[in-house]
Amino acid sequence: MCTFVSVSSGSRPVRSCRRMSSSRSAPMRMYGLAARLRWFAAYLAVLLLPFFLTWLILHDSHIRPGEGLALSAGIVGFSTLGVAVVLPARLHRLVATFGIETVLRIHRVIAMLAGVLVLLHAVVVLFVDPRGLRIFELWHTTWAARAATTSTVALLLMIGLAVRRRRRQPRYEGWRLVHNALAAVVLTTAWLHVWWLAHLVRHPLLGGWFIAMGALAAGLAVRRWIWLPLRARRNAYRVEMVRLEPGDAVTLVLRADHHRGMQFHAGQFAWIKIGSSPFVFEEHPFSVASSAEHPERVEFTIKALGDFTELVSAVRPGRRVFLDGPYGGFTIEGHGASEGFVMIAGGVGITPLLSMLRTLADRGDGRRHRLIVGARTEDRILLSRQVDELRGRLNLKVIEVVETPDAGWRGEVGRIDLDLLSRVLPRRARHLEYFLCGPPTMVAGICQDLRDLGVPLRRIHTELFSSV
Repeated sequence: MCTFVSVSSGSRPVRSCRRMSSSRSAPMRMYGLAARLRWFAAYLAVLLLPFFLTWLILHDSHIRPGEGLALSAGIVGFSTLGVAVVLPARLHRLVATFGIETVLRIHRVIAMLAGVLVLLHAVVVLFVDPRGLRIFELWHTTWAARAATTSTVALLLMIGLAVRRRRRQPRYEGWRLVHNALAAVVLTTAWLHVWWLAHLVRHPLLGGWFIAMGALAAGLAVRRWIWLPLRARRNAYRVEMVRLEPGDAVTLVLRADHHRGMQFHAGQFAWIKIGSSPFVFEEHPFSVASSAEHPERVEFTIKALGDFTELVSAVRPGRRVFLDGPYGGFTIEGHGASEGFVMIAGGVGITPLLSMLRTLADRGDGRRHRLIVGARTEDRILLSRQVDELRGRLNLKVIEVVETPDAGWRGEVGRIDLDLLSRVLPRRARHLEYFLCGPPTMVAGICQDLRDLGVPLRRIHTELFSSV
């Protein structure tokens, strides 16, 4: 599966260059650092609040240091599991603040941390519990111990499969099904383990916290697997056309099925579900490439990078499609640059930028805009015909850059770097708004180059694409 959304990686730090809107209401406003700090404070509270409550109980109960370490590691590990569950739950403000791929990367790190804490908890318990290894004799032990063993084994198996997938790239949907099932087992049995231990949850504050965590997990599950599909049913479309594009890509053109269509901002993305029901398990996120002024007809240009994208070209017109969205904060809304926008794309990163340009054209925008597109070869420049059509409707300057040009190439040669930007950008470059979308390394480098040209951080907005 491929997703053309935000990540934070590359040869140079890109996170220091990111500024995302944290709301999808119109007009969208930039919260940037303040929004990220609020999310960080909330997650820190979820991690540390039960830790402090546990130590208060331990202080009053005169628990031995070893038991205290085991309980602390277990409590923080359980809290970390809770955070790991919340992260991929498709919360709109969270996705708009960080970007979906960044959220998923943090989810993976948090899951690894949970695994370490759970292992630490288990090792210390083996040393301080008089039963020792007999605690793993499931037919003779307590229900709390059975739940703990089940949760630990499922968590280690889930982490192991995730690491294996990053190396061998098995079919995504099969892995995702197993991953979600194991996650449900891990969280449920971990919660039951703490509940069946009883001595911790007898405390009113800690007991209330565990009940709240269980209710939150159940609520997120209902939202993710019932409410979101039901909402996607309102965004039903039919495949109008499947168009092959240069550069080994396919454009999926969808027409709304008896409704106005999914209302979105130019630059946002949605999960695509192809099937007769919005409850189909297979779904993939892609940036919208069409104008936000015409949500009744949306386009997704998809490059063949995975098992799902390679099958899109075989979808027949008339097939029903459901959209779960919109998501993301990479959008021109709320940015009133009087001198226009500079958009820089690498490969299929052109798709959200094309949506922005088409939306500006439909609004009759008269400002001066610039589009810089980079590719390895001329035939890998995506959607060049669509961009050419926009030149007649917008005050748009297009600079195409290829690394390996063919004979007769008249555009720029090389990569989008500091030298090229210095030549093609106007003298008042620091007063423009910049939208960058492409591979992580490319966007990280260009982001730093813009900073070297004196462009303020608040004027640089990034969206990266990567395989999830």
